[in-house]
Amino acid sequence: MTENGKFAPREVFDQILEYMPIPTFDIVVEYGEQGIILVRRKIAPYKDVWALPGLRMYKGEDIDGTLQRIAEKELGLAIDTSNKVLLGQFVGKFKTEHDRQDISTGYLIKVKDDQEITINQEHFHAHRVTREIPENTGAMYRYYLREYQRLALPR
Repeated sequence: MTENGKFAPREVFDQILEYMPIPTFDIVVEYGEQGIILVRRKIAPYKDVWALPGLRMYKGEDIDGTLQRIAEKELGLAIDTSNKVLLGQFVGKFKTEHDRQDISTGYLIKVKDDQEITINQEHFHAHRVTREIPENTGAMYRYYLREYQRLALPR
């Protein structure tokens, strides 16, 4: 049990992966005027590529609680979800873990750059704040970053 909800133990999660898509959330974090935060993953899927912070939703959580947990656990940041912007959804199909399939929902969250970024060392090798989409960025994250760029274009 977590503070906000329940999660499946690994052996149960493996069974779920065999039969069900997993609801996940990914966040484009705009870090002040500096750019967006990308992380380099240690774990599958998308191992060793640039990614966005994201995790699955736990039973009992709502969307805002999930986004806040992700930002805190993955980046060490406190976020205000009242101004979140929906970027879309993406179905990720992977050759790892029982041909895993995620239904991801992406949000844009703006934060001030006065908080220190502290990445989850279990999940990530490194992080960067950038305005560019690195070549070695996972397809799902590339989709959300393009949607973010589309929103930022002058109208």
